[in-house]
Amino acid sequence: MSRSRRIPILVIVGILSLGIQHSFATPTLEISTSKSVYEYGDFLSINFNVSELTGKDVIIHIVDSSSKTSAPIDLSIYNRNTTITSPYAFYKTIYSPGTYHIEAEYSGSNATTSFNIIDSGKIAIPVELKTIVNHGDYEGLIRELINDNIINVANYNNQTNQIAYIPQWFKNSANWWSEGLTSDNEFGSSIQYLIQKGIIII
Repeated sequence: MSRSRRIPILVIVGILSLGIQHSFATPTLEISTSKSVYEYGDFLSINFNVSELTGKDVIIHIVDSSSKTSAPIDLSIYNRNTTITSPYAFYKTIYSPGTYHIEAEYSGSNATTSFNIIDSGKIAIPVELKTIVNHGDYEGLIRELINDNIINVANYNNQTNQIAYIPQWFKNSANWWSEGLTSDNEFGSSIQYLIQKGIIII
C-alpha cells in the first residue's frame, strides 16, 4: 500500500475514533433553584442545564437537614435548559424549616444544589383542607388549622365538647377562601384575630 493511500485511511480511522468517543461521552448537568430561600406557600422551581439531550429523565432526590431522603422523582426534560416547578407548595405540615439538598442524576452525570425553608410567619394552608369547607365543617377546619400549628391560638386546649360559635358571615369568608378569592395568609390571620377577640369561640 502506498503512502498516499495510507493517509486517507488514517484520517478516516481518526474521525471514526473521535465520533465513537463523543457518542460515549457523559453529558454535563447543572442544576439551580429559582430562590435560595423559600417560605411556606412557595413552590419549588428547579432549573436543569444539560450539554446534550439523551432522551432520559433527570432523577432527583430531596434530602432534608436530618439526612432523610425522598423517593426518587423522575423528571422529563425536552430542552437543554429546562425549568420545572413543583405543582405542590411547601406546607408546614410536611416540611420543617431548615436546609434541603437536591441530588440529581442524568445519563451518568450528577449535580447537587441546596435551598432553605424558613418559617417567616406567613400562613399557608394545604389545599386539601378546602374540602372540609366544601362539606360545611367550619369548626373542623379551624381545629385542624390549630392542631397542625398552621395558625397560632394561645391557650387552646382542644376540647371538642366545648360549644363552638362561628358567625354566619365568617362562613361566607371561608367559602370565598375555598374558591381562591382570599389568600391563605389573609384567611388564617383573620381566624387568629377573631379567636383572640372572642368573636369565634372554638
